[in-house]
Amino acid sequence: MKEIKATALSFIIVFIIMITVFWFFNSPPQNMKGEIITVRPGMNLYQVAYFLKSRNIITSASFFYIMGRILNATDVKAGNYRIYDGESSFSILIKITRGKFVTKRITIPEGYTIYDIARILSAHDICTEGDFLYWAQSPSFLATLGIRAPSAEGYLFPDTYVIPENTDPRDIILRLVNQTKKVIHDIQESIEVQYSNLHTILTVASLVEKEAKINSERALISAVFYNRLQLKMRLDCDSTIQYGLKKFGKRLTYDDLNSDTQYNTYRYMGLPPTPICNPGKRSILAALNPAHVPYLFFVARNDGSHYFSKTLSEHNRAVDFYQKGIRNGFKDKQKY
Repeated sequence: MKEIKATALSFIIVFIIMITVFWFFNSPPQNMKGEIITVRPGMNLYQVAYFLKSRNIITSASFFYIMGRILNATDVKAGNYRIYDGESSFSILIKITRGKFVTKRITIPEGYTIYDIARILSAHDICTEGDFLYWAQSPSFLATLGIRAPSAEGYLFPDTYVIPENTDPRDIILRLVNQTKKVIHDIQESIEVQYSNLHTILTVASLVEKEAKINSERALISAVFYNRLQLKMRLDCDSTIQYGLKKFGKRLTYDDLNSDTQYNTYRYMGLPPTPICNPGKRSILAALNPAHVPYLFFVARNDGSHYFSKTLSEHNRAVDFYQKGIRNGFKDKQKY
């Protein structure tokens, strides 16, 4: 009986010592202050342990490393991590082995270009503009995503995303491309249409996105572009020229209209070689399901809406009325 009591007492003493040791080494060191740390690609648990110790974030590198081995938590994930004041070693270990990164919530508006997206990502410390644009314009990388185009323009779905800091641009592009494909698949099922060429759909949708200001006009504008393509008419779209010259949102000059770029749809037949922005769901829907109308022209009414015409003479009168203030007996009776 005495031996049993002695054994039990020894066990209790050992247990108390273990708890004390764990509590001591698991607790943060004195004067430990929270900060954002970066675990770089290629770092292992041993290296991370001594890195954290050097920053006065953990009490013991050896304890941190052994704890990770015992718990089979050795696969550290590269990225940025927010460490809080007084955070325990165990909590930090779980954080860096489960990839609980510092994340940023970003919104990509409809109609943004790859250049706009690159600036947003850079401003939020997710990746650099240069790295994002390099991969977004890498035909070999894009081919692995099923994109046979010189650019990812048009394939990056505008939405709100939560993305870790220092994310590989290729992972971001893949995520946005997959979202575009999902949206198109959902639209296709809902309206029971089949698209024959994804690149064509996204290119038309990007033109609609840039030209339409009122949602009810998207399908009408889409119809104008398809009608002109069918009749082998040039699209005469200012937005494509702005994209080709990188004069985003700027007024075009006569020299611009005569510029020799593949995006000048006043000079060259057919669609531009790539989309000119990343369209949202409403514009994609319009490109998949254009209105059944005979219109070939449209002109801005200067209130966000457009006047649509079937003939060039009617269009010219509308241009005189809305853009030049010349009435010529023209009356606008269109209602949408």
